[in-house]
Amino acid sequence: MCPKRSTPSRRPVRVSLVLALLLAAPTLRAGDLGYEVTFGTRRGVHFQVSAGTTSRILYDSGPSTQPAGDWDTLLIQGVIPDSSVRFMAARTAPAPVWIELAIKRFPNGRFWAKGLFPKGTGGLRLRVVNDGVKVDHEVTLYSVEVFADGPEVTTPQSAPARGPIDPDASSPTVHGRAEWRALPPRNPLSPDPLPWRITLHHTDGRYTASLAQSLEETRFIQDFHQNGRKWSDIAYHYLVDPLGNIIEGRPLGTLGAHTLNNNEGNVGIVLLGEYHPPKNDQPTAAQLEAVISLGRFLVKRFGIDPASLKGHRDYKKTDCPGDLAYPKLDELRRAFEHPPAPPAVKKRAPLKPSIPAAPDWDGQLARKKAANPSATR
Repeated sequence: MCPKRSTPSRRPVRVSLVLALLLAAPTLRAGDLGYEVTFGTRRGVHFQVSAGTTSRILYDSGPSTQPAGDWDTLLIQGVIPDSSVRFMAARTAPAPVWIELAIKRFPNGRFWAKGLFPKGTGGLRLRVVNDGVKVDHEVTLYSVEVFADGPEVTTPQSAPARGPIDPDASSPTVHGRAEWRALPPRNPLSPDPLPWRITLHHTDGRYTASLAQSLEETRFIQDFHQNGRKWSDIAYHYLVDPLGNIIEGRPLGTLGAHTLNNNEGNVGIVLLGEYHPPKNDQPTAAQLEAVISLGRFLVKRFGIDPASLKGHRDYKKTDCPGDLAYPKLDELRRAFEHPPAPPAVKKRAPLKPSIPAAPDWDGQLARKKAANPSATR
């Protein structure tokens, strides 16, 4: 049973204090998702909320599937257009003990929330609680995950043979960190100057409709990674939106944090959106062309083998980069390998005179002289 709600005057102070403590927690390992939590066959959560509803419990997930290992941290992220909702969570075994999650919400409704538990096994149960909902809206949870704090275990790997390296390779247009007002890394980033592989991800988040939205979403992701996950910086090196805009993430030449235990020499490219059921965002032609131009640059600049391009799910059990994006990998590998053909040169048709040609008087006169040499002008 849920614990009694604190009085309205005291609850914001308590939640703010919890969030402050979470933000001050030690830095976690650099990696990626822990265990993706599903409720039955449902991945993610989407439900409608009506203004003025008197129901205290707006949503109850019921018990989740059992995560594969121990966990002590819960992270969720999504969209709550109305801030008057709270999130409660409990581990389903041995006996539910409910805690309130600390929430960080952005003005556009994007949010992440976090809760800490004693380390152990068991499923998860999630509740969304009414705190005076004011407007009709849809609550969206893009991802629900649990994990245990621990060091990243990286097995040193030898880079395969490289192709030719071109330090002067031309990069496609990239919107830099200054454009989305990136914060500096929380800690110095480890150098990783010679990448030899590429991994494709999806953000499992908002499918943006403008560059402004994409830059805003990138700021949210950095905050989620730095303050929610306690990583040094945004995990990916590049983000590509549905319009084909390429956005700089973690600086190229530094170690990423996108593929647990396989970040060494690995350039992380992520598609903004959720390319998996139930959302089923579609990769756009402009988006794929942007990934191709980026991949060709990386292949030429660092001599990367195009066959090294993989999806996140090739390294661990995850849906990423989604069932709608993963099948594009073969097409992308082929495109990385073959530069675009130069445009065909079209032969110009002979121009027709715009006015009739003048009579060939000199030619006619020459012919007359040849026929009659004694003739004069």
